[in-house]
Amino acid sequence: MPRSPYRKGARYEYYVKRLLEEKGYLVVRTAGSHGPFDLIALDTEKREILLVQVTKRKSLPAELKRKLASLAGTYAVKPIVYQLGEWIDLSQPA
Repeated sequence: MPRSPYRKGARYEYYVKRLLEEKGYLVVRTAGSHGPFDLIALDTEKREILLVQVTKRKSLPAELKRKLASLAGTYAVKPIVYQLGEWIDLSQPA
């Protein structure tokens, strides 16, 4: 039986969640939220919060990038995308 897109996405989110946990982050998955980020990762030592969008797409829609990047100036957070094996910090100019 083929996997649904939701299940494929969830598996990838859990994979990225484990990567962050191995780096010492406390990670919460925002399952089914349909918001601009899939994971919230906290580093208590650095006092840093990552809002992570997990995707296998080769490019992100401009509106999603804009939503994530707008959060960086509002809160002390870093909007992060994990895209095809690469971490992309959207708070830094492209």
